[in-house]
Amino acid sequence: MIHKMKLNERPFEKIKNGTKTIEFRLYDEKRKKVNIGDKIEFSKLPDLQEKILVDVLDIYRDKTFKNLFKKIYTDEDEIERKTKSMYQIYSKKQEKEYGVVGIKIDLLSNSFRYTYNKLVRDKIPEDIDSEQGRKCKYRILDDKEYLKELNRKILEEANEFIEENSIEELGDLMEVINAIMKLKGYNMKEVEKVMKTKEERKGAFNNKIFLEYVDEEKRNLKEEKELNKDFRK
Repeated sequence: MIHKMKLNERPFEKIKNGTKTIEFRLYDEKRKKVNIGDKIEFSKLPDLQEKILVDVLDIYRDKTFKNLFKKIYTDEDEIERKTKSMYQIYSKKQEKEYGVVGIKIDLLSNSFRYTYNKLVRDKIPEDIDSEQGRKCKYRILDDKEYLKELNRKILEEANEFIEENSIEELGDLMEVINAIMKLKGYNMKEVEKVMKTKEERKGAFNNKIFLEYVDEEKRNLKEEKELNKDFRK
């Protein structure tokens, strides 16, 4: 069984470089499910993108962190230091309520996992798998999921274009727009017709007009609703 846990950057990096081999936690409901022989996937805070996978080799239990550390370490100063550091994370009330656990772990070789969960170009999985030491997992979306991810992708590509204003990023943005058009069954002539109609009615964006505000005699609830949409803020 694979359990998922979050870790701050410092302990995460220590597990990654092999200097930390025991993870100490409260013995809460989640930790009670961990058994010897299971695996734990640690995700590095704050963005949770980098992950490592470890084997559970042993489990140490006690009522307090200090007693637990006495079972594992012999240096009194180290025991005191580690105990104080745990009380910076957990309270004595929590310690009394749950008890504590030390989970002895072993980092699995070649087990650094980076989670993307996003739509990618068609040849990306092939490119990843062709590189030595890299292997990806992917799935094919249904049309409903595909449209949802295209909507997310258009925001991603728009933000990247805003950052760089490059023709390459503009091309990426157009690629997503083309994919949406294809999924929706739109063709360019139809889109251009809609654009032309709106241009004739409201104009285009050629004159660089920047609207600052509008004064109205009466409250305009429809306009307030539009202005309060998250993407306009």
